[in-house]
Amino acid sequence: MITEYKAHQRGFTLLEVLIGMSIMSIMMLLLFASLRICVQNWNAGEKKIAQVSQAAVIQNFLQSKLHATVPLEGDFLEEPEFSFQGDQSQIQFVAAMPASAGRLGLQRFKMSLRRADRDEQGSYLQVEIQPFFPQDEGQQGIEEPIVILKKIHSLQFAYFGSDSDARNNDPVWHNDWLEMDSLPKLVSIDIELVDGEIWPQLVVALKIDSTFGDTKSDSSFGIVGGKVVSANESE
Repeated sequence: MITEYKAHQRGFTLLEVLIGMSIMSIMMLLLFASLRICVQNWNAGEKKIAQVSQAAVIQNFLQSKLHATVPLEGDFLEEPEFSFQGDQSQIQFVAAMPASAGRLGLQRFKMSLRRADRDEQGSYLQVEIQPFFPQDEGQQGIEEPIVILKKIHSLQFAYFGSDSDARNNDPVWHNDWLEMDSLPKLVSIDIELVDGEIWPQLVVALKIDSTFGDTKSDSSFGIVGGKVVSANESE
């Protein structure tokens, strides 16, 4: 009886096997496609987070330094010059570095847009730092320029304030701020990268009181080891 029962068992036909394999292949294809999409979304998310983090660090650095700008004149130099000078592609000002950066006293910052080499795209923003007051021999002086942002398509500084030489003394936006007797009230920075990403416009108020001693500065961001860092990161 058992032998007779087994003889009447019916197996899968070739068509059924092919259909089953086709369905399994489609399921595996959908599974791997879903995994690929998940990986792509993950990588895109990490890239976006890195871009946002970079933008936040650089903007915080620019904001903290410009916010702490000190209204001084370099009258001790052979050729006296104003400590704050700026045009559309570069800006120079005096501010303090955090103690963790190892550079005490006021420093002269010069941020300028430079054209990149042929093998790189766009331009880059570099920072030059040197002590504002004359230094004794053996003390740290001018550092090598530090690149804080690459692959820039366009970068533009603008300055809001009153021009003492103009007939209309109302504050307006200027493309440059050169040889002025006072600091601008606001400084704006517009940045667009070569990949088409446009950063939100950064507008910094130079909150300077009437005397140097009452200057409200924020030195929580600085350059340590050639990188823009916050005081919390450097500790």
